[in-house]
Amino acid sequence: MSSTHNEIVQRLSDALGIERSLITPDITFVELKIDSLALVEFSVILDEEYGVPPLQLTPDSTIGEAVALVEAAMSSRTEVSS
Repeated sequence: MSSTHNEIVQRLSDALGIERSLITPDITFVELKIDSLALVEFSVILDEEYGVPPLQLTPDSTIGEAVALVEAAMSSRTEVSS
């Protein structure tokens, strides 16, 4: 797993009180019982932490998809500033 994945799992666990062992790349937010308001809150946390715009996450998005979106946003932000 990437360091970004591990960091995001930690943020999710800290912010929403979810046991880290439950947060796998293929689990969806709905399977973690994260409602849409908590999902928006988590997206804002990722924005503040990584400086990426709020992500287009849905309850059916997986943790792996969220990690990929953050990594892509960080990559494009790095390319723009280069």
